[in-house]
Amino acid sequence: MCGENERSLVRATTVSQCPLVEDPQIVLVSYAKRYMDIARLIRLRFIAQVCPKLRVEALELAIIHVKKTYNVKMYEELYRTLCTERERSMSMAEAEAGAGAEADEEASSSSGTASGQAGKAKREGGEAHQYDAYWVEDNTMEATLLLQELDAELNFKKSNSGSAYVRRVLEEIGDYHVKSGNLQMAVKFYARARPYCTSSDNVIDMFRNLIRVSIFMSNWWHVLSYIDEAKQYALGYPNLARSVPAQLSCAAGLANMGLKIYKTAAHCFLLTPYDQYDYNMIVAPQDVAFYAGLCGLATLEPEMLRLGCLTSEKFKPFLALSPIMWDILTKFFNNEFDHCERLLHELESRVRLDIYAAPHVDALYSKIQARIQDRRLTHVAPSTESSATSLLETRVTQKETSIYFKDDL
Repeated sequence: MCGENERSLVRATTVSQCPLVEDPQIVLVSYAKRYMDIARLIRLRFIAQVCPKLRVEALELAIIHVKKTYNVKMYEELYRTLCTERERSMSMAEAEAGAGAEADEEASSSSGTASGQAGKAKREGGEAHQYDAYWVEDNTMEATLLLQELDAELNFKKSNSGSAYVRRVLEEIGDYHVKSGNLQMAVKFYARARPYCTSSDNVIDMFRNLIRVSIFMSNWWHVLSYIDEAKQYALGYPNLARSVPAQLSCAAGLANMGLKIYKTAAHCFLLTPYDQYDYNMIVAPQDVAFYAGLCGLATLEPEMLRLGCLTSEKFKPFLALSPIMWDILTKFFNNEFDHCERLLHELESRVRLDIYAAPHVDALYSKIQARIQDRRLTHVAPSTESSATSLLETRVTQKETSIYFKDDL
């Protein structure tokens, strides 16, 4: 059983009704490096849950990463899961070797070698990730002392220092609870910093902390609520009124996708400007291209999608990092539907390993397939008039494109 201070993280990393991925198309080490801190841990745990071929590797990487945090209970859970998975794998290998031995005498010699190799692999695997009792003890003590120190400093600052110092300590305590896996407590302390904010930037940073942790917890309504509050606050400051909505559009897209409001999610992702993107700790730029492309293909009108993706100077850099999504969109608009479907099939296993996209793959792919089928039936060779119209539409300015999307939100 998981401890109380871990349940919020377990809930955030457990997605029901996601099918197993038998043929993963990613290099896990490179994939994990795209993300930072708790986001990396959450994604590795999810991959371990849904991909048998990558399960051991994902657990090993997660164990390495969790040792950079204070989450001892998470470490123990991951270690138990890894041991169980290794025992299962070795048992299957030994069973196969034994079956080969019974088949014939000649196979007995080779199966004995296989059994020996399996035993050696098991011993080496055990040595590679032995239970680190020293780290557990040392980390527990360090975490306890740090929290006591932060609590003492908070009480002192409240009595003897200004608001800026109190806010800083509250944020540090919130960061501590994130690293400990206690996300509910992190939200509590981040929210307590509001009365001690001394500038508009402090308030926006507080909302961003709350949004970030709510994403980790998959509390999508809370994410949208904090985004609305941040936008309302930003309206009182001209510089923030221009920058904050764009900075939070990716988070809004995630929340709407999590709530299965796919059309609004597509709008939000497409309004995410690459030059202001700073959610890469949680969502890599390549992911934004996948989310926007799939949600857009499933729900947006073709010309709206074309303007938002292929001709948008602010969004095109995302697609440049994801060539397969660019190819899917261009094949779709060029009416090369067979090629488009092959690329979608190639992409499927990759997005099923994404914790935020995986629960929606079936629904989105079903909508996309229906749209492709409709275009197959209605497609005719473009006339001179339609070609001229298309050329004219692609000359719509970026400002007009942004207004086009905002009117729909």
